[in-house]
Amino acid sequence: MVHQIESGGGQVFTVDEFSGGTKDSAKCETPKSYSFDEAIDLVGFGRTSWQVFLASALIMLAVLNETMGISILIPAAHCDLSLSATDKGMLTGVSFAGVILTSHLWGYIADTKGRKNVIILSLALTTLCSLVSSMAGDFVTMAVLRLLVGMCISAPSATIYAYLGEFTKTQKRTIMISFASIAVGLSYIFTGALGWLVLSFDWRLDLWNVVEFRPWRLLIILYTLPGAIGALWMAFLPESPKFHLSQGQDDKALEILRAMYLESHPSAGVDDFPVKRITPEISAEDVVGSRKDALAVLRNMWDQTVPLFQRPNLLYFVVCCSLQFGMFFVSAGMGLWYPEIVNRVTSVGEDDTEAICDVLEGTNDPDEDFIFYSKEDCNDQMTQDVFIYVIALGSIYTFLYLIMSAVLQKINRGHILVFNLLMSGISGMLLVLIDDPYFVLALFCSFMVFAGISISLINGAAVSLFPTNVRAMAVCLSLMMGRLGSVAGTNLIGLIIDRNCNLTFILFAGCSLICALLTLILPSR
Repeated sequence: MVHQIESGGGQVFTVDEFSGGTKDSAKCETPKSYSFDEAIDLVGFGRTSWQVFLASALIMLAVLNETMGISILIPAAHCDLSLSATDKGMLTGVSFAGVILTSHLWGYIADTKGRKNVIILSLALTTLCSLVSSMAGDFVTMAVLRLLVGMCISAPSATIYAYLGEFTKTQKRTIMISFASIAVGLSYIFTGALGWLVLSFDWRLDLWNVVEFRPWRLLIILYTLPGAIGALWMAFLPESPKFHLSQGQDDKALEILRAMYLESHPSAGVDDFPVKRITPEISAEDVVGSRKDALAVLRNMWDQTVPLFQRPNLLYFVVCCSLQFGMFFVSAGMGLWYPEIVNRVTSVGEDDTEAICDVLEGTNDPDEDFIFYSKEDCNDQMTQDVFIYVIALGSIYTFLYLIMSAVLQKINRGHILVFNLLMSGISGMLLVLIDDPYFVLALFCSFMVFAGISISLINGAAVSLFPTNVRAMAVCLSLMMGRLGSVAGTNLIGLIIDRNCNLTFILFAGCSLICALLTLILPSR
């Protein structure tokens, strides 16, 4: 209804009784609230997304350098450090022990203090400890420093998966994590090729009559470079918007998402971003980590862990931990024995046809240093075969990661997991039957690699399955179980392979087959 009112000055005003209310209601209308997953799906893939992906891949490579690169270093360092066979075995696993010891703590810190801050701090500490370890003069010093390296590298080894996943569209998270995990294969190539180059020299430099600096010490320094570069790169990247949201910092999360949207839509303006409001995930009073004393931190860690053992998280968490244990048990456990086993198999003449266990039993010497090489009188020169086999294994890893990442766009994650673990288990079973040396090597590689490439799929599943406030904790603890699996696998091989070789491969192959059954419990997507 419209009324005209004449003022005392002769001016006429028109008043609409209803339009004012309509306009006011339009102004007061609350914008649609988007969940984080809805918001990240609208953002697109721009410059920041690319940088997060590449930096994450580089950090994954750095993690493998620090934990698996030691297998290249030990043979070259055993004379300088006076390493016995037992010492070499301890140095092989001490980094994994460090990862296991601190996984729980780093998971708590990453969920309460931020993914970015934890990754930068831990990589900086890893680089420092690794650089100092390059100057170690004896076994004890090296072991302590490599333990510290493992304790520090534990944080990015798990947190980086949560960080990458929280910058990725919901339907593409597993694919992106799988693509980034190509760095695992590249790490084998990097450590093998760089080791081949550096250790081919034989120079010595006396530093202040304290340490004789040799190529293997330089190699430790070079292996730390990806981690140092990754830490520097992370300093220029934003914190996970999902973490901000989990801490009640909705405005910061929205600001990061808006900036990423503008990067992927160059012609858009600030007002074009459709997300004006994000649904809060947590109230301010529920934010974890406000208490500062030691007992309170332990209490917070407990509070952060308990939800993983309650519904609806319990079943998926137990399955993820079991799968990580089993896959590391097979891939890393066998992987640390890979150079020696392959050397034995390839030492057989081309005309000889024996199953792998016949070869291992025929070349076994009780007094032999079985871990990496069999040389006498402290000869620290390494044959080219070791590097060639490591590079070849890395190439296979890289190729299969590429194939799997491409296939993930067409086939569900669960189906690929079942296929991979069945292939691993069947290959392990066939190893005790096949007698052609080249076929044996092919089966041995597929036995390890198909279990190894499945690890990234479980990490991707964990990022999708668990809520943000316990996500990093879930990934850290499941990977901690994986490291336990690698230690258990390595030691079990040492205990039984010479006594019952066939049983060794049957047990490990059976582990892959059991994991294939367990994957059926998880959602296929």
